[in-house]
Amino acid sequence: MSDDGIEALMRAASRIKGGEAFSSELLVQEGVPVALRLVLAAAVLTASDRPVNKKLVTATAPAARSATYRDHAELLEHVTTLLPTLVQAQLDRTASGASVTDLARQLQEANRIIQKERELRQKAELERDHVASYARELHWKLRDEYDAIIREKTEKVRHLRPLPGGMTDPLLDDAP
Repeated sequence: MSDDGIEALMRAASRIKGGEAFSSELLVQEGVPVALRLVLAAAVLTASDRPVNKKLVTATAPAARSATYRDHAELLEHVTTLLPTLVQAQLDRTASGASVTDLARQLQEANRIIQKERELRQKAELERDHVASYARELHWKLRDEYDAIIREKTEKVRHLRPLPGGMTDPLLDDAP
């Protein structure tokens, strides 16, 4: 492995894996170059779906802002403008899943659909209440008329009684 700071970065990663806290001092002690820290910071910000700007890159790196702006201005410009596209292309290629932006859009769409369904339900409930109210009112208006029809039918009904010595059924007479 050639030493462009990669070995220093791997030593720092080993110390962090061993339980040591990530800090600027750790990276300085291991000799990780600022340029490598800037590239790594921009990749981390892009992968975590956060904005990639000079201030966040230098804070995430961590690197001194004034010295970075002075000594690595061109690299910082390229890291903030070009690297997010490269990292996103690699993430898309690995199909890492939905981004925060996609999830936020899906959530907004779901909330819109839920709101629309609530409005439709509320409208249907109002229509149902209106129909139920109409049915109750109609029932009370027609109740007297309905009761009169029932009384009239019961008065017209003739109860039939068998007559003594009445007709016999010819089918039953042939029974054994």
